[in-house]
Amino acid sequence: MYVSEQVIHGFITAKNGQFSTSFIGVYGLHSIENRKPMWVDLCSLKNSITRPWLVMRDFKVVLLSGDRINDTAVNNNETREFEECVNSTDLTELKTFGQFFSWTNKGQGNLRICSRIDRAFENPDWHSKYVDSIVEYLNPGLSDHTPLIMRYKVNMHQGGRPFNFFNYMAYHKDFLKIVQERWQAEVQGTAMFRIWSTLKGIKAGLKTLHQQEFAGLEERIETMRADLNLIQSQLAIDHTDSQLQDDEKEMSSKLKKFLLIQESAFKQKSRIQWLKLGDSNSKFFFSAMKERNPRNSIDELFDSAGQKLSTNKEITE
Repeated sequence: MYVSEQVIHGFITAKNGQFSTSFIGVYGLHSIENRKPMWVDLCSLKNSITRPWLVMRDFKVVLLSGDRINDTAVNNNETREFEECVNSTDLTELKTFGQFFSWTNKGQGNLRICSRIDRAFENPDWHSKYVDSIVEYLNPGLSDHTPLIMRYKVNMHQGGRPFNFFNYMAYHKDFLKIVQERWQAEVQGTAMFRIWSTLKGIKAGLKTLHQQEFAGLEERIETMRADLNLIQSQLAIDHTDSQLQDDEKEMSSKLKKFLLIQESAFKQKSRIQWLKLGDSNSKFFFSAMKERNPRNSIDELFDSAGQKLSTNKEITE
C-alpha cells in the first residue's frame, strides 16, 4: 500500500469474494509542474502491482482536445505527461456513459467552463477478468465534480459464442479439402436450402478444424515458450548436441508460426488494416481489440415508457 500527496493505493475485496482489485485513487494538483510526482508515482506502482488494478478520479488535467469547452484551447504541452503515463503503464480508459464533462465552474451563460478531468482506467489484467466493466458519470448535484460509479460483471454472457472464421485458417493444409468436400456433397431440396445446408456443413468442418488445430492458442504458445526455454538451457550445458540443436530449430519454427497466427487473430479482431503482420504488432492489435470489445456490447436500453433496462434478460427480451 502507498500514500502520497496526490496518490492513494489500496486493495478492495468484496464480501462475497467475487471481486478483488488493487485500487489507486488520484487527486492531482493544479499545475503541470506540481503534477509531475503523480505521474512518477503511477509509473512506479505499475511495476509493483501484479494483480488487476484500477486508477480513478480527479487528474486535474484533460487528456484529449475535446475535453474542455469555453476556456483556453487544449494544447500538447498540457496533455503530454498524461498521455505518456497512460502509455507507459498500459492503462486503458474504461467504457463510460452518462455525462461527458466531469467538472464545471458553475458559471453563467458562456462563462460556464466544462472539462473532463475525472477518469477511470484499467490495466490488462483487470480487463481480462472484468471484461464488461463500465463507468457511469452521474449528475453533479451540489458538487462541481461529477460522481463516478464503476459497475462490473464477471461473466455477463451465459450463452454459447458463435463460431468466428479467422483468416489464418485459410492457410491450413486441410482448409480447401474441407470446403471442397462439403461443397461437392449431394443435398436434396430447393436451391436456397442446398446453399444453406452446404454453408452449414462447411461451418461445421471448419469449427472442428479450429478446435483440433488452433484451440487454446495462448496456452499452446506458453507451452512452446517453456519447451524452447528448456531446450536452450540444455544447450547451454552441451553446445554441440546435434539433437538439441534440431529440437531448438523445430521448436523455434513452431513458436514463430503460432505467434504469427496469434498476431493475425488480434489484427482481425481489432479491425485495423493499415499495419502488416510479422512486425510484432500483437500488443498494439490487442490494445485496439480491448477498446473495441466494450463498444460492441449493449449495457443499457430504455423502453417506450422511458424505463431503463440494464439486466441481460431485460435487454434480450
